[in-house]
Amino acid sequence: MNLILFPEIFEQTQLAGRDPRAKHLREVVRVKLSSQVFVGFINGPRARAEVTELADDGGIVLTIVATEPAPVPLPIALLVGLPRPHTAKRILFEASSMGVDRIHFFETEKGEPSYAQSSLWRSEEWRERVHLGVEQSFGTHVPDVAIYPDLQTALSAFYNVPLRIVLDNYEAASSVSHLCAGEVERVALAFGSERGWSENERTVFRQNGWKLAHLGAQVLRAETAVVAGISAVASGLNLWKTQTQTQL
Repeated sequence: MNLILFPEIFEQTQLAGRDPRAKHLREVVRVKLSSQVFVGFINGPRARAEVTELADDGGIVLTIVATEPAPVPLPIALLVGLPRPHTAKRILFEASSMGVDRIHFFETEKGEPSYAQSSLWRSEEWRERVHLGVEQSFGTHVPDVAIYPDLQTALSAFYNVPLRIVLDNYEAASSVSHLCAGEVERVALAFGSERGWSENERTVFRQNGWKLAHLGAQVLRAETAVVAGISAVASGLNLWKTQTQTQL
């Protein structure tokens, strides 16, 4: 991880010896007294903190020495056909590390219903994957994550997004880059599960104003398509032009 994420802003905090973050700092970063590390506050600023105390029981005291704004999230929302848990973990991590605004999943007509019952979703494991992605990115924005039972229910969360794109290798006539050539404030990207879209789902998308597009002739794995789709939109809309490097 490139920074350690905390739920709330602090000037000074103490990590117990059993805290995984303290263990990471001791065993991986190998901090010493006066070492400095990067921390971030969920949906807030990021900061540089100094190790001001190392307790005999492994506890660590961190004191903030400088702060700065974190990168703003990309105005990109994802709608993903619920994939197998292993793939979902990768998507959660990669999309979070790229700074998308939200990641919503739904059960597709061709998908496997048991995927929604995975321990990934029934425990806090999905949240861990999101946080790891955010920490990797040196950001602080934690995207909203939700799961819907079907497509029609999921679409209600995207009506206010001006440009809505469905990734489809079979019936799309335009590329994602072509659709993102104009001035657009926000974009929603929909990705099918491993077995693709049903004809009914394509019809529902079209009836609700979504446009079909592709990422090229190759058929990509779901997690690869997510990274490629986000990159194509961000590049097409020049969303990375205002991103600055840390001054900490």
